[in-house]
Parts: sequence; C-alpha cells; structure tokens
Amino acid sequence: MELLYKKILVPVDGSKNSLLAVVHAGSIARSFDAEISIFYVSPLSQQVPLYDQVKGIKIPAHSSTDPVSFAKIMIAEVLKHIPEGLRVKTYNEIGEPRIVITEFAQKKQYDMIVIGSRGLGTLSGLLMGSVSSYVVHHSKCPVLVVKQEQLLKATAKSEE
Repeated sequence: MELLYKKILVPVDGSKNSLLAVVHAGSIARSFDAEISIFYVSPLSQQVPLYDQVKGIKIPAHSSTDPVSFAKIMIAEVLKHIPEGLRVKTYNEIGEPRIVITEFAQKKQYDMIVIGSRGLGTLSGLLMGSVSSYVVHHSKCPVLVVKQEQLLKATAKSEE
C-alpha cells in the first residue's frame, strides 16, 4: 500500500506554529509533488459582543471590522513562507475554525491536514478547546500537528 498526499490543507492564523506548519507542508508537498491549500478561517467569535471585550489580547482589532481584508493580508504574509515552485491555492471562510476546517477538508477531499499546535486564539482555546485537537479527533484524513519544539529539536540536531 502506497501513501500518496496530493492535496494538503494548511489552516493558518499567523501564529508561529501555523507558519511552521506551512514549512512542514511545503516539505511534504515537495516530496509528493502535492498541492498546498492555505486556509484562513475568520473566526465567527469576532462577530459577537464578547469579542469586543477581549479583542486586544491576541487578535488584531481590525480583523473584526473587515475580516475579508484581514484574511487577504494574513494569507499574503503566509505565502511569503512557501518555497517557489509549489502549487498553492488559497481560501478564506468565516465561521468556527475547528468546524470549518474539518468540514472543508472532507468536502474538498484533502489527503492530509498540516496544522500548528497552538494559534493566536488563547482565550478561545480555553473556552472551546484546542482547534488542532478538535481537527485531530474529527478529521477524516491524516493530520500532522506541528509544534514549535519539534522544529527546535530538529534544528539543534542538524547543527551538531
């Protein structure tokens, strides 16, 4: 049985771990000649009154006033970290990130999801649980969760 990853979904939020997920996905995509889809979900929580009380914590304030423009900026920043020569698509949706990610991956028949272990939504992580944890448990395809520590260990070993 041969494993083939031809379509890789990479949900991003601008956090360090989501950018590391992009790096990992790029490496996997190169190995399998796969296509990467960068996927930013504008959190639905930005549209509710509670968000106004906590928006200064991690998520920039302008992300709630113009989520489409913010998503374009976010995706443009992420694209700077993708090596040349890879096939890349970009997507943005509004909703609850963990649900939207898993449903999108299933609907579009992705072979793999590469996601950062912790993102920018610290408060939402406490209230609703980790997005990556939810994706791992509810996804129909394999999920690679990238932690910052993984890259630091790999870098330290290669420098020895």
